[in-house]
Amino acid sequence: MSSDLPPDAAAVLESMTLLASLSTAATLHESAVQRRAGRDPSAQAPVDQAAARLQNAGQTLMDLLMEMALSRVPLEQRDEDPLPHAVRHFDLLMKMRRAERLAQAMHQHLLSLYPEISEELVEEARRTHDEIEQFVDHALADDAEGPHLSEVLERGMSLVVWTRHEV
Repeated sequence: MSSDLPPDAAAVLESMTLLASLSTAATLHESAVQRRAGRDPSAQAPVDQAAARLQNAGQTLMDLLMEMALSRVPLEQRDEDPLPHAVRHFDLLMKMRRAERLAQAMHQHLLSLYPEISEELVEEARRTHDEIEQFVDHALADDAEGPHLSEVLERGMSLVVWTRHEV
């Protein structure tokens, strides 16, 4: 960590680094456990398993998107300290990475249900995943050219509702 940061800021940044590392490790561990159990997330699943996993992923994604939407309370027009801004930005990116993984899982489960469900829904899941990924990439680069948070949240919620309706 940089020695020119105040002690509180350095501790917060170290905590964020640790949390990001632990999150990545947990994701890799979960993937390894599933593969050892004989479940390949890229393989076609039986219809009943795919539908149950799709429902779980959709509910988790909706909860996460609603949490992000409700936490975006407008701040008063004032200069914000960099540290609280960094913590909020970090939290948003961690949640968006999780949303990205959930959208990818939903797409895979929808592929397992195809052709019983519409091709348009499968394609919408792919586009939703791609838009979330673009949002994260642009947010990491501090680039205003990417999709806006409100658009990403709306698209994700729409996907979950459409999936509930069709499946």
